[in-house]
Formats: sequence, C-alpha cells, structure tokens
Amino acid sequence: MGRPRLLGSVLAGGLLAGVLLSPTEFSVRPLADWTGARLVANAGFEASASAVSQWDVTGSGGTATITTSPVHGGSGALKVTDSSTATGGSVSVRSRPVAVVPGETLTAHAFAQRVDQTAGSLYLEYWRPDGTRIDGAVVVTDVTGATGWQALTVGAVAPDDATTATVLVYSKESALGTTVWDDVTLDSAPPPARKVPNSSFEDLHDSPLPSPWAVTGSAQLVTSPVHTGNRALRMADSSGSTGVTALSKAIPVTGGETLTATAWYQITSGLTGSLYLEYRKADGSSSDPYKAHVDVTAGAGWRKLTVSKTAPSDATSVTLRLYSELDAMGTTVWDDVTLRSSVDGRYAETVGTGSVLFVGDQRVESYTGMSRVVIKGTPRGDTALTDGATGVVLGGGTWDANPRFGGAVLRDADGTYRMWYNSAAGTGLATSTDGVKWTRYGTGPVSTHGPGGIAQKPGGGYYTLYPKNGQYAAMTSQDGITWTDLNGGNIVLPGFDVVNVGWDPTNGGRFVALSKQYPTGSPYGARTIYTSWSTDFVHWTAPRFALASDALDHEKVAARYASRAGASSEIYGMAGMRYGEQFIGVPWMFDVHERPNPLGNPGEDIGRAHLELAASQDLLNWSRPARDAIVAEPAQTAWNWGFQVGGGSILTVGDEVRYYYGSFAGEHSCGSEDVPSLCAKATGNSKIALLTWKRDRFEAFHAASGGGSVTTRTLTPTGTKVTVNANLGTSGQLNVALLDAAGTPIPGYETSNPITGDTVVNWGTKTNIPTTGGPFRLQFQLTAGDLYSYSIS
Repeated sequence: MGRPRLLGSVLAGGLLAGVLLSPTEFSVRPLADWTGARLVANAGFEASASAVSQWDVTGSGGTATITTSPVHGGSGALKVTDSSTATGGSVSVRSRPVAVVPGETLTAHAFAQRVDQTAGSLYLEYWRPDGTRIDGAVVVTDVTGATGWQALTVGAVAPDDATTATVLVYSKESALGTTVWDDVTLDSAPPPARKVPNSSFEDLHDSPLPSPWAVTGSAQLVTSPVHTGNRALRMADSSGSTGVTALSKAIPVTGGETLTATAWYQITSGLTGSLYLEYRKADGSSSDPYKAHVDVTAGAGWRKLTVSKTAPSDATSVTLRLYSELDAMGTTVWDDVTLRSSVDGRYAETVGTGSVLFVGDQRVESYTGMSRVVIKGTPRGDTALTDGATGVVLGGGTWDANPRFGGAVLRDADGTYRMWYNSAAGTGLATSTDGVKWTRYGTGPVSTHGPGGIAQKPGGGYYTLYPKNGQYAAMTSQDGITWTDLNGGNIVLPGFDVVNVGWDPTNGGRFVALSKQYPTGSPYGARTIYTSWSTDFVHWTAPRFALASDALDHEKVAARYASRAGASSEIYGMAGMRYGEQFIGVPWMFDVHERPNPLGNPGEDIGRAHLELAASQDLLNWSRPARDAIVAEPAQTAWNWGFQVGGGSILTVGDEVRYYYGSFAGEHSCGSEDVPSLCAKATGNSKIALLTWKRDRFEAFHAASGGGSVTTRTLTPTGTKVTVNANLGTSGQLNVALLDAAGTPIPGYETSNPITGDTVVNWGTKTNIPTTGGPFRLQFQLTAGDLYSYSIS
C-alpha cells in the first residue's frame, strides 16, 4: 500500500525559522474524560402527570402527552402521536435552550420505544444570537425498527456563531403512529485545546480550494454530500500513481501529549483514503515514528475515522493529512476533522472572589425570558479641547499631529495616569492626574517604534512588542521613557502588524500577547487573532489560534453593504484584559467592503472598524453572545466614524470602569482620490478618547414584561457571600435561589429576600451559602430589569 511522499524538512508546517518559541506550554496528564453533564429541564418527563412541562410542543400533526406506560425510568414518559393526514403535518417537542460557547461539543442521548409504525427522530440544534437556527449544524438520528427501548445518540460541535442549543424530539411529516421517549441527557465537552483551522471546510477565501489546507492533486470544496455545515472536501484520485493530499496547518503541541484525531468520510466511488496524524520537530520535519494513520473502510453513508498517538518528547507541532493512496483510485468526501488532547480540560467549576460578568456564557447554564443587551460606554472627554469631539482626551499636537491608540493607559501607585500611544513620529507618552486632562511628555517620541500595547510586570518594569520586518521584536523600560531592546533587537514572535501585550495574573503570572497572524492562505482572512505566552518576554509559546470573524459577522457586513460583492468581516486586533473572574476582549471588527487588490496586499482593503465585546476564561476560547458595538454609532461627520481601534488596558477607579480607544475619522486605506467611488470618507487624522461604565456594567441579561431567569453552570466557590449587580428599575424585583448540581432548589435557600432598585446588594437574609454539599448553581429570577454580574466573596 502506498504512503505519502514527504520532504525530510517541511517549513510549510507553519513554524518560522529563527523565531524563539518555547516548547513548554502545558503539564501533560493522562487522556481525560472530557465530558460533563448539562441540565435538560424535565429530562425524564416527571414534572407533570398530564401536560408536557418545560418542553415546547408545536405542530398540528398530532399530540404530545405524558404517559405512565411504557416508561424507561421513573413514573412518566413522553408519548408522541402523529395522526396527520395532510402534507406537512408533524409534531415537534423541543427542550428549553442551554447556553453554549463556540467549540463546545454537545452529545444528546435519549431512549425511545416504537408503539406502532412511526419513525421518530432525535435532533440536536444550535441557535444564533438573533434566535435563528443554524441549519447547517443540525444533526439527527432516527428511531430504528427495533422493538423495546432503544438508545439514541446524536452530537455535534457548537459553531462559532452559536449561543444556545436545544434537543428536539420530532415526528416526521411522512410518519404516522406513536413513539414513546424518556430519559433525555445532554453531555458537554469543552472546546479542545488544539484547534484544527477550517476543520469543517466552511471557509471560502480560496474557494474551491480548502484554505489553509495545502492540497496536491484533485481536491476541492463541494456542497453535497456534507456531514455538517454547508461544505465538505472532495478528493478524487483518478491516476492511481500520484495520490491526492490535503495537509492541515501545523498546530502547536507538547512532547508527551496524546492526541486523538477524528474525521468523517463518505466514499462515492472506489475505496481510497487515510487519515494521518503527523508530529513534527521544531524544524518542521517528520518521519515514520512520528506518525500514525488509519484507512477508510467500505460502507455506505457517513463514517468516522479515529487515530491516536502520543507526541515524542521533541515534537513541537502536529499536522493532519487526508490522503488518497498512491496505488488506489476513487473519490472520497471528508468533513469535520477534529483533535482531542490529553491536555484538554473539563469545565472549570472553581470560581474566585472576583466579579463574574455576563459578557460571555462560559458560566451560564441556561436562560429563559431574557435578552442580551450591550451597554454602550459613556464618552468622557477633556472639555478644554476646542475640536468639539465627544469623549476626546488627546487630539493632534505639533510633533504628534496624528495620535492613534495602539498602546495602553496604566495608573501608578501615586494615582498618576500614563498613556503610551502611536504617532507618525513614534511612540508618545502623556501623563494625567485624573485620566481626562492629559499633558504630553516632552516634545518628541519616547521611542521610534510604535508600541504593541504595554505590559507592566508587578514589581517590575514596562515591556512592549514592536513591528519589525513584518514580525515582532521586544523592548523594556524601567521608567516608561527610555527603552532598550531585548534579545538584541531580534525577532521574538512571528506575526503581522498588530499585537497587544499585557500581564496575565493567572497560572502564576505571565506575559500574554494577542497578535494578528496572517499565514499564507489563512482560513480566516488576512486578520486573525492568536495567543502566545512568555515568562521573560523573549521566549514565547507558538501562537495558537484564538478568534476570528464567523459566518454571522460576515453576513452582517454583507447586509450592510448589499451592493458590494465580497463584503466580509475580519478582526483587525484585540487585547485580552483580566477583569474579575474572566478576561475581557475588545475585538476591532473590520467591515471590509472593498478589496482593490484581492490577491495582493491586504493593507489596501477598505472599510470601517467598530469595537465589540468578548469574554474568555483562558485567552484561547472566546464567547460573544451579543454582537453590538460599545461605541454609539457616530454621524459620518464625526471624528470617530471611520476606523476605531481599542487600547490594551482597562482601569477601575472607584465604581467607574475606564477604557481608552482611538479612531481615524475615515475608512481604512481610503484616500481622497477614492471618494466617493470606493469609499465615503478619507482616512483622516486620529484622536484618542475615553469610555466609562459603572462597575461591571458592560453587558446585561434584560428581563422585559413577564420576567425571566438565568441559571449558572455548576460552581465550586472559594467564598460564601453572594453579591449581585443589577438595576431593577422602578418596578422590577430580583430573587436569587441556590440549587444543587442537578438543578434542584436547596431547602432553606429556595429564594432570597426580593432585591429592588439600582444597586449592588448582598444576597437576602442568607449571608453565607453552605461550605459543604457543593458544587452549587445560582438561579437569578427577575420580574423586570437588568442583571450585570455576581460575585461570591
């Protein structure tokens, strides 16, 4: 049997020669059980003796009732009877939604028993923030013709634009009769530590090629058949002598780590195909002892391949290869290539004493009767400035006539604010006693290099990365004024032209860099966010993919510029800032509506940029359930209409939170000669401004008429006193209940004293939650108003 013909040293694996990358990133442990239980309300259909409680029943084709016989467990089960005679008649019984984060894998299980000739189905569905179902992510399995109780299982990975998931029991339009259902469960595996770029072949940047997979031979995207989503990869081998290959980008790994790769395939003709897992050394090379593979087998429909191998001690990356054998001919379609690792973690139940925000859904189990609301920042500017620009704290000077933000604002122990910012002449420094009125330091730049954020190590000096030859070099300073090169001014991190650095206080403390990476044939466009860590600011871990625009972002831009072919979204830059029990990200959402040079320099792309919110527990997996700007939409004449860029720090001063950002007046790469043919407003000079919020109030769960509730995932708190940040308005009330892991109210803690008004309050008369018996859940029940955060101190 033929095997791939590989080069002895492969730099195409994604590693850059000469870049200092630390191979140590994780402590390796045995392959884990990745799954944990999620709550399905009334999963055993025991909540009522008649009506189907906490499931939504729709369809005019029949009935859904509770039965006492047959049952799989307990005293009740769901009986679905389809008696429709008209075309289109059906019965749907859908669970209440659970919150999900992108990359999370859900697996639904249920028991079913056919009573007569019906053919029911079990579905797992994912939903977008706007309430629309992601049809390409729906997965289903049918009841078989077996007698007695049969176990059904269906699972899928949550797409990047998914915020909730539901389980659906469905009687098809063509089916008549009765099926009984019972004991529905839902398992969850958190997002994997190792992500395969464009794992489901949905990207269209290089269509019909599957960017960024390196292809040899006849391999291209197809829309049918597909396993999930809208596209798959078809590999057709008609020569029998050269083979066909699709090779993934290199993914960083650690020696001793065990990876399990899976891929779905469907044979359309012949019998050909293998899935390879290939570990690589630092120079990109691989050899037979570093590889493992499994071959396709004959069979109809979609089938699954799985291959595992432990990384050799000197392995630094892994690639996945889809391969058609040299001596075989035929056509195979591939989809949904994934990796699971021994470094994958389960959902982290432990919660510290900081604020838990509702910016992301990492700690949210479910919500009902609630909508998501982004709270736009309140502009606060220097009234002494004469340009009339709302919220501006720093405008054009003499040597720095074009101040643009790409740095940070930090506060010294004596209360002095210091701002590092970019200008055409270099990096500027300004100081302030109140954070609003600023004085420029000196008459020239403190550095000739533009900063990529400013990181301050506790008890140490200042650190920054700066662009050099299309990558990043490092500098340090003790006073923030005089800077010296680290590593002799040589490159320390690969990248493109935007990077934000900061200090990550978790994991013992380390520097973090969120960089823009532009690998050739990127699956996410020219602008994609990757994460790296360092303990000395010189030796960095290999950049790992963290965040990119998704299908929902692209569709919003395409709708905004309906007359512009190819309009799409990218993320120009983002900082990750620790706030309470999570990191907050402020992605610069670049709405590209013109690509004058689509195959060349992406710096010529034209469009506006606005700032949104994201949240993460680990700086790698991000949740964005509400897609709205944090800056109020400005008029086209305004200074900040065009291209907004976010700073790399967030400050809390008393009960006020401050975030500094900059903006160009016009669009990216829009010159006066391009107006109005390609764009509406030339780029123009930049200014720097300040947004403020009340503490924790960035995003809210909003309960309108009828009220609603939010239930957390399981929590193992280090504290005992619950504090809630909410605004209930003039008529709303908030109650807080303590639940056990199964979602059952704990006696004596079913509810707190009602909370009213606009306040931060402690939890009712229960000053302390139990110190034993956990993990627990919190359930917030609102009649009206906004819920922003909670903490357990």
